Amino acid sequence: MFHCYRWRPYAYAYADGDSSGVRHPYYESRGVKHGGFGVRRPLRYLSYHLNLDESQRRKLAASFERLKLEREQVNLDRKRVDAALAEEFVQTDVSVDDLRQALEPRLQTDANMQTVVAKELYEIAAVLDADQREEFAHLLRTGVLKF
Repeated sequence: MFHCYRWRPYAYAYADGDSSGVRHPYYESRGVKHGGFGVRRPLRYLSYHLNLDESQRRKLAASFERLKLEREQVNLDRKRVDAALAEEFVQTDVSVDDLRQALEPRLQTDANMQTVVAKELYEIAAVLDADQREEFAHLLRTGVLKF
């Protein structure tokens, strides 16, 4: 008997846009070209739960894309800060001021991320009508959506 974990080693073949060239027969037979673990999943979920029309979907997709790019930038900046901290530890005389200065970009990045999230949430609220905003708030309260 096959268990569900047996296909797991091949999950990467269709989950990340077919980077390895190996395809799972189930997805190949249905004509699925990419896995779709990007913007489309939360957008489909919100589209279903909030009954979004096409223009609302397009605007939310643009907002999610901007959030995704900002999160990637935050991850890149954090890697740079980690490298700067490692360089500080290599030196023989480590001071608190040098470490604080190396950590400064992380604080700026977090502040920029807060600004972008607030701006995108404002734009999402402008796109949704009153009932949709109520349902969106409920999804935020319950932890289904996280920003």
